[in-house]
Amino acid sequence: MDVILHLGAHRCGTTTLQQLMQRNIGALREAGVDCWTPDRTRSGMLAGLIQRPEDLTPQIEARARRSSGIVRIEIERLIQSDRRQLVISEENLIGAVRNNLRETTLYPKLDVRLSRLGPSLAEQTTRIGLAIRSYDAYWASSVAFGVAQGHGVPGPFKLDQLVSQPRRWRDMVRDIAQAFPKAEIVVWPFERLGGQPDAQLSVLTGGLRSTHLTGARDWHNPSPRLNKLRRILTMRGDVAAAGRLPDGDGRWTPFDKGQQATLRAQYLEDLDWLQSGADGLARFVERVDDKPLENISIPSLMTSRHYEVSGFAARPQPWVPPEGGRHSGKQDVMV
Repeated sequence: MDVILHLGAHRCGTTTLQQLMQRNIGALREAGVDCWTPDRTRSGMLAGLIQRPEDLTPQIEARARRSSGIVRIEIERLIQSDRRQLVISEENLIGAVRNNLRETTLYPKLDVRLSRLGPSLAEQTTRIGLAIRSYDAYWASSVAFGVAQGHGVPGPFKLDQLVSQPRRWRDMVRDIAQAFPKAEIVVWPFERLGGQPDAQLSVLTGGLRSTHLTGARDWHNPSPRLNKLRRILTMRGDVAAAGRLPDGDGRWTPFDKGQQATLRAQYLEDLDWLQSGADGLARFVERVDDKPLENISIPSLMTSRHYEVSGFAARPQPWVPPEGGRHSGKQDVMV
């Protein structure tokens, strides 16, 4: 059985993909795919494994060892039931938005976090999926999400720190490759596949495409727009901060034009690295063929990340600066 780990990232359409899998969990099982979404992973299964490295205690480590044992047992149970694939989608394994904002760093200490997954997942995992996003849109969405969750509105100094922080998506790919040396790593851009959770699922599974998946064009957990942010700040009593937000009800862009240009240039460097082969560490997928598979078949994965899985094709396209995605209007929830 192939074990596929989806690590997010946050603010990159991850909740939308998870909701698609959860909503179609029965149909996916019939196709041989089991899915562990946050409905499962946050029910105690991963207790002790989702922790900030600086908060670790002997008690937490004991819970982590117990969780690792549970994960191994559950994986073995699925193997015995003839499942072809298991997709584990849990973005909090790499950190949290609040942590990124607090430390003004893109997923700090990721190598330490991932090393703690070794006893339960390092040997079994055959593929790892990571969605990335242009830094101007990623940090803007993160800041808006953070404000809605209780963080203050960042001032110029904090925004400058986010622009100048040194970590990049390619650093995360390197951390993942070090922790999971036997797994293939696939990376896709939010700007291409963010509104296509079924296509993302196809990338993860190596070719699963079905016209029978419901909710494939729903949109979950969008960043709050300006009117909502003003209401939240006003309700918290921070009327002054609410008044400093721009007029209108568009998406909040806290960075000035110069900062946006810098952040987009940083992202273009990542894209160039990925499109040039990512030093052999990852495969970059910019597009999934829209033609659905008539007969669902799920190829077994090789254990080398240099192997090109034949279930789908990546077709390079000229990159267009992001406009922040789109929103179907069906869901507006915060998780």
